[in-house]
Amino acid sequence: MITMNLKPVAILLNLLLLTFPASASYAGDKPLQTIIHDENHGGLDFSLGDSKYSGELAYNKSYMVNFSVNPPSGSSIKVAKAYVYWVWSKKDLEGIYPQFNASIISSGNIESLPEGHMYTDTKGFVSRYDYFSGMNAYDLSGKISKPGNYSISLMNTDKNGSTFCVQGIGLLLAYEDPKSPTIEYWINEGCDMLYADYGITPEVATMTTYFKGDINPDNITDAQLITVSPSGGYSSGREARNKLFFNEETSSLPVLGDIIQLLFGSGKSWENVYQTNDTVQVALDEKPVGDYLVPTENFVSIQDEGDYLLATNAILVLNLEEPESSEKRGI
Repeated sequence: MITMNLKPVAILLNLLLLTFPASASYAGDKPLQTIIHDENHGGLDFSLGDSKYSGELAYNKSYMVNFSVNPPSGSSIKVAKAYVYWVWSKKDLEGIYPQFNASIISSGNIESLPEGHMYTDTKGFVSRYDYFSGMNAYDLSGKISKPGNYSISLMNTDKNGSTFCVQGIGLLLAYEDPKSPTIEYWINEGCDMLYADYGITPEVATMTTYFKGDINPDNITDAQLITVSPSGGYSSGREARNKLFFNEETSSLPVLGDIIQLLFGSGKSWENVYQTNDTVQVALDEKPVGDYLVPTENFVSIQDEGDYLLATNAILVLNLEEPESSEKRGI
């Protein structure tokens, strides 16, 4: 009869569990998901309005951000989405999900919003201040349909004493305009908390999301990458320590990176793109990426290098070359 000492096996399994990130952690374990992928004549805008850090919101306390909507004349708004970025949701010393109502205000009219989709993340290990952070996404299509001034407000509705803070609110608009070029766009959203600390390396504290599908880079006249990072570039007054990659591997091994670029073409990376402060705590960045497109599975990675940040939004917008008309071809 063969016997086995299971103690070393148990120790090994425990080490493996400590090595690999849990479903909620400072690691890049919650990649953003594509919510909308579409194509039409028109454009896309993302704004943070006059967002400012709220401080702690107790029961019945409210917060509001104002936006000016000015789509091109003759266009129509096809997609309108609002994003509420919140942190430090807690009751006493326990992390809990925030409870609040959201409304949209225009021309004196107040309309309550249906419950949005909540994305969350936490440290993922037992410690003090393991509070929830996240983003609530709201579909405002049909509620924002014309130019004007709009406000999005919310109020803490928890009578039991929980509190949270709001870092800001984002407004995404995609519009149709027959006079504008054709665009193809991917809207990816979610919430991934990233922090290269507590044994988490920058490579592990990296969120990667894909803009799935095939494209023809030769038929694209322009491409823009929009990313949003609450807390990016601001952590206890430290300098920004973060990195953005587009179609480039995040390996820290220079030789491996050089080989990948030679074999598969050159992507691009930028250092310390996200900058926030005590008042403005949501970083919004836009980069031209037309020179770095690949025919399939374009991707973006957001990496923390000891900064602490949330990755919440990644949007790729391609301007497509218009087919030559028969009149121009001389037919």
